[in-house]
Amino acid sequence: MSSEKKDAKYIEQYCAGCGLCHSLYGCELKADAKGFPTVVAEGKEEELKKICPVFYYADEAAHDVWGAVLKALVGYSSDADVRYKAASGGALTELCIYLLESGKVNGILHTTYDPKDATKTISCVSYSAQEVRDRCGSRYSISVPLYELKKLMKDGETYAFVGKPCDVMALRRAMVVEPALREKIPYLLSFFCAGEPSVQAQEDLLKAIGTNRERFAGITYRGNGWPGYTTVTEQDGNVLTMEYKNAWGKHLGRDIRNLCRFCLDGTGDAADIVCADFWYLGQDGKPDFSEHEGRNIIIARTRAGVAALDGAVESKRLTITEDFTSKMDMEFQLYQPAQYKRKGTMRSMVRAMKLCRRKPPKYSKTYLKKYASHMDGKAKRQFFVGTVKRILKGKI
Repeated sequence: MSSEKKDAKYIEQYCAGCGLCHSLYGCELKADAKGFPTVVAEGKEEELKKICPVFYYADEAAHDVWGAVLKALVGYSSDADVRYKAASGGALTELCIYLLESGKVNGILHTTYDPKDATKTISCVSYSAQEVRDRCGSRYSISVPLYELKKLMKDGETYAFVGKPCDVMALRRAMVVEPALREKIPYLLSFFCAGEPSVQAQEDLLKAIGTNRERFAGITYRGNGWPGYTTVTEQDGNVLTMEYKNAWGKHLGRDIRNLCRFCLDGTGDAADIVCADFWYLGQDGKPDFSEHEGRNIIIARTRAGVAALDGAVESKRLTITEDFTSKMDMEFQLYQPAQYKRKGTMRSMVRAMKLCRRKPPKYSKTYLKKYASHMDGKAKRQFFVGTVKRILKGKI
């Protein structure tokens, strides 16, 4: 097999489904067996290697587990309604509103519910604070936010983009290939991500919650509290709920994209600002997923990100309770242990893949080793053995 065909096969195997390759290069995307849009890479290998999230480069791993952290604040939306409705503390929503109303951008490029099927998403541009508020909330479903990127943007306008870490990484790289994109999209915003659930995962969730496609009308995955309940509305108005930890842990998170299982960037390392849940800790020192008022960790990774964050704070859109910047390296793993373990055990998972003669993602040995240095031997062994078992059971 030629090197080009090997690259194409690798890109297709670990496609993130961001859709940027279609917008820039006209690549075709086809749904795989699980319904995930996946690029047809043959003939476009060299172009895709410049932007595709399946390739990781040494310069992007210059920082440690949490990426570049210029400033990290704990806080939430000063608007009680936004704080309640949003997936966590509403900080990402308020940042978008600040960028719009301060004139930093003309619009926000992001995703929202597909009005024809709320388990799906569509890409959109919000031009007002009210549109941002109406469209806020988590989408635990397949999204292809960059597929029509160039069609969504208008001449003479600038935008902030909000997307998954892999979407942001692809767009950040594309700005090197097409510098004009940097002028059009001066702000890249993201959130911590644990994976993109499949079409079947949505069906499993609906069944588990007590409904089906014939009765289904709408779904809210999180929000209306923190973490909020997964809430399904049926066509007759009947409302069904499930705890977030069960909806994700037992259903949605069980069947995710291939790349998501081995992703090293669930933390939005390429973003200007990334927001995440800043969970309260229980008496056992572990995150407490019972209902509270929402709050975020808001991490500014670039000077542009710091300026935007400071502006949102100064305009009183964000209420800040703590500057966590100096505590990130020593304490943040307590609040986001899953993301910490994912990076710290990736070296073990890659070794397990190679042992079983499976092709793992192409990660630098240098920073896999660096991340692994944070993790104890027991955790590494558990993830190694667990990966081997999943391969043998045909789950990977």
